[in-house]
Amino acid sequence: MPRDTDRNSEATETTEITRRTMLKGTAAAAVGLVGVTGTAAGFEGDDGDITGPADFPRATTRGHFDINWLYEEELTDGHTKWDYSTVGDIPGYGSANPEEVVISVHGWLVAPDEAPDHFETVKTSLRNNGYTHPVIGFSYDSDTRIDQWWPATDIAERNGAKLANFITDYRARTGARVRLIGHSLGGRVVPSTIGALDSLGYSDYVESATLLGGAADDESVAVDGEYGPAIANVVGEFDNFWKSDDQVLTWAYGTAEFDSAVGESGCEGTPPENYEDHNVDYVPDHFSYHEPGDGCMPAVVGEFR
Repeated sequence: MPRDTDRNSEATETTEITRRTMLKGTAAAAVGLVGVTGTAAGFEGDDGDITGPADFPRATTRGHFDINWLYEEELTDGHTKWDYSTVGDIPGYGSANPEEVVISVHGWLVAPDEAPDHFETVKTSLRNNGYTHPVIGFSYDSDTRIDQWWPATDIAERNGAKLANFITDYRARTGARVRLIGHSLGGRVVPSTIGALDSLGYSDYVESATLLGGAADDESVAVDGEYGPAIANVVGEFDNFWKSDDQVLTWAYGTAEFDSAVGESGCEGTPPENYEDHNVDYVPDHFSYHEPGDGCMPAVVGEFR
């Protein structure tokens, strides 16, 4: 695999100074974000009443990042840009290789013991719509404080390299096709993963990528955006399911980022040819995209080819 030596040896990386890193830790920004991300912005949502097993098969990077007093995210001791571990019986590891798998990525403010509930909910919705292939989770340090939005987004983006490493290892071991589904802040992990795969030269490892209420900038997926070229190079089909009245994105994301999320407006600009927007205003709230009954998972599975 290309650049394998670099992946295994790189223990630290420098965080680029951006508009968001300049905002980290400022009192006015933190107070403003807390003010709009309470119950009025709909942050009391969850994955409904479905409970997943503690050993739901997943790749995990929990504990790989800390946030320091400057509101900067840091790799913890012993971890690199690329490393990950696994929990449970990963399909194809010690069993028959599947033809394909879905890798489900949860969103923000999900505690470690809550992540299996999200993955099981996604799996249930997929099964209800005729999808029979295995589902694997990807869990990361998303359970930051409510006033730590900017380091949380950086942690999500930096997990792209780790998930990309898992995908390349998994493909090498099983040969299975991979489909990615990212909800909310997981919709930031997924494009970052695609970007990492593109930088490594892997152009055919992701059959499809799906964002559900994605908390990534709407222009980032355009052909001239941060992830547009990688989406065109790496993904068979990229589907974005967005909701114009998603309160978490229209209110909280807009206040934090001074911008619009792809999950509230679709692509801003010219999308790649393999990209498609799907308006799903019938979904009741930000936490229901992937839930059985209320969500848009019938349309998600309908796009799988």
